[in-house]
Amino acid sequence: MKYGELEEGMKLVSRSRIITPTDVDLFAAITGATNPLFLSDDYARRIGHEGRLVPGLLTLCTAMGLIYQLGLFDDIIALLGLDGVRFTAPVRPGDEIRVEVEILEKRATRTPNRGLVKLKASCKNLTRNTVCLEWEQTILVSM
Repeated sequence: MKYGELEEGMKLVSRSRIITPTDVDLFAAITGATNPLFLSDDYARRIGHEGRLVPGLLTLCTAMGLIYQLGLFDDIIALLGLDGVRFTAPVRPGDEIRVEVEILEKRATRTPNRGLVKLKASCKNLTRNTVCLEWEQTILVSM
């Protein structure tokens, strides 16, 4: 979406995506996040969970990908910050998530043809009917 198409208060909803056990295994291998909480159902059950969990950062990365698919980052120059990231409920392999986004603010910068967009995102775990992740972010986009 172009800067001019965005309006403060605008709300968008992404498509959904199921985070698979393979996603978790690949994320752990790529990042080194090899915590047994993410890789072993038995271990996760021993410490009080239903089974292994999806790493919070994988949920965040997947949610960001869903936002990309909305077209919000088509003209991005830079991600300037993530604020107030809160992991509010667990996600398990096989859970389906989607993201709801609200445009909080947009404004031009002193540099011609650039604007700032601040948005609020809420990731919903559709499988468990919970909000699993919330944050705000600011991006710099071409106008």
